[in-house]
Amino acid sequence: MPDPPRDPASNPQHTTTTTPSTTSTPTPKASGQGPTNNQDIISVKNLQLPCGVVAPDVWGKAKEQPALLTLTLVLRGEGFGSAAGGDRLDGSTIHYGELSKRIRSACSTQGQTAGHVSAHAERIISEMSRKTSTSFITARSVVEVHLPKASMYGDGVTLTNITEYDERGRTRAAQRIFVVREVKLMLLVGVNSYERSGKQPVLASIWLYLRSGGAAEGGGSGSGSGTVALFNLEQTLVQITQDTSFETLESLADFTVKQLQKRLLNHLLPGSQVQLRLEKPRAIAFADAPAVEVFRETPSGGGGGSLKRSLPAARRAAGMIQHQRAGTVATVDSLDEMTGGQEEGLKVIKPYV
Repeated sequence: MPDPPRDPASNPQHTTTTTPSTTSTPTPKASGQGPTNNQDIISVKNLQLPCGVVAPDVWGKAKEQPALLTLTLVLRGEGFGSAAGGDRLDGSTIHYGELSKRIRSACSTQGQTAGHVSAHAERIISEMSRKTSTSFITARSVVEVHLPKASMYGDGVTLTNITEYDERGRTRAAQRIFVVREVKLMLLVGVNSYERSGKQPVLASIWLYLRSGGAAEGGGSGSGSGTVALFNLEQTLVQITQDTSFETLESLADFTVKQLQKRLLNHLLPGSQVQLRLEKPRAIAFADAPAVEVFRETPSGGGGGSLKRSLPAARRAAGMIQHQRAGTVATVDSLDEMTGGQEEGLKVIKPYV
């Protein structure tokens, strides 16, 4: 299967009922756009913060560490057409230099958490997007807090918040996505005789599309939710897969996602959707890697009337956020109230609250 889009704004539409392909397609318009597929996007990539973020290190200890912030703003309607036509900054666009300065100034507190950084960024995006009392130029924002030193087997930790706004700047929908990308596993897998003689690298990537409620779904700020670090997820992946000997990636993927649900997700994240991608970079000499990918729903567990997103909605969000990063942090409303149900080997750390 071809690699999905890797830019957070590469497929910003996730509110329709169609199921997108993970292959590269023309970018559809965001909600609130005009009748054409024209779209303007402003982004700031890997903004360095003046102070670190307190988060679990690779040993599970809460510790200040560097953080990189990436912002993507999908503009409404005609986008920055007026600014482009006049070759000057005006109310149709957002000054990305000023945006960066204001966020760095707000995120300069010792002991700040990933949740604090996301909340500051979303607040400033909202303030700068509101041009008048009835004009709000951002249709959707994607805020990613990346912690490059917080993952043992992957490339880092990423906390992603996606917020969709109406014309007056009220939150229409919010998506919280937990990503673990390209965790390197050494496994015995393959149908060829030579593949049965030794282990080879398999890169495992997981996206969790988390169930939201309260403000995130009902038009509130969408940024005041509790945060949970499932810091043992990579170790759980190793435990699940290390003694397997499947011939096909298909069987390995199906087994792994079922075990993840049994050991972790059914208890900790009921009602979420999980996407698992497995790649074999050494399998084909003249290709980066063959891969298989599965989407599965996690049972809601009778969660007292909480809203559950559909799997197609999760897959639409997948097109927005898949990119070359790894992460083991998620934010979701009311997860602080979860109790019990942890399987042996699961370690839950909550340093961000």
